[in-house]
Amino acid sequence: MNRQIPFELWRSTRSIAQRRSTPIRKPLGRAWPLVSAPRLRLLSSTMEEETAASPTRGEEADRIVVYWEREYLTAFPPERLKLDFHPHRPMLSNLTLDEQRSLAAGGYKVLPDDCGPVRTVGNYGWLIRCPADVKLRRTAEGIRWQSPPILPEERLLGYKTFSGMYVDLILNSGYPKLCCGIRLYYPKHIGLMMKDVPNHFYHHPERTFTVWEGLKTQEYKRTPNQYDWLPDYEAFTANFLLQLHKPTTIKRGDPIGVILPVLLPKQFTLEEIQRPR
Repeated sequence: MNRQIPFELWRSTRSIAQRRSTPIRKPLGRAWPLVSAPRLRLLSSTMEEETAASPTRGEEADRIVVYWEREYLTAFPPERLKLDFHPHRPMLSNLTLDEQRSLAAGGYKVLPDDCGPVRTVGNYGWLIRCPADVKLRRTAEGIRWQSPPILPEERLLGYKTFSGMYVDLILNSGYPKLCCGIRLYYPKHIGLMMKDVPNHFYHHPERTFTVWEGLKTQEYKRTPNQYDWLPDYEAFTANFLLQLHKPTTIKRGDPIGVILPVLLPKQFTLEEIQRPR
């Protein structure tokens, strides 16, 4: 019978080594290398479906490339976010006002899926998944968790968390950090925003946690860029800070959060239109 790692705070690397859980099934094949390929969105053409229309030369020149690589062999490749909607329902934004009124007169019930912006945000950004089965709960003594260790042979970049597991604490803050094993490289003139899955209360109403959202910019340099051929890029690890609402179980492959590129605050302003009097 396999032993289960008990809920407890990490105390020492020795105690971690003594507790071994059921080994994680490793993905088939070798780890994906960091390569430079044409027309990349987030490094690999296998991450998302290519659009039917080929980009123009101007669009190609304006394209921003964000690279990624695995920190752990167990990590899932980032994938284009594609939330489930009801495609058989008509998009109201594609209908004339008279057609919308006709639908309403016939008893048509409007759902959030009918909103064009809601559908767009449900397909925007890259989804990050959990690399292992973990359990977390909050107690009077603090956060306790159950997680398999990250084995030395699984640390492709040699990075080891403080706990040696897929769950860490942020400087004893009482908030757990889920280490998803993905390192990204982004141009210095943009930022990378970490967000919860859009409208998670609708798509994942059973979730017992939410994600603390953040914006990574080059002003906060913590992860080294080890590639000379990316001189104007900063590195960043996709580790998500979690807010627990109840005791939480996260399975390997469960969606955690979304990464998306954004402009820096210094790159835009907001001005009111002044109408002539």
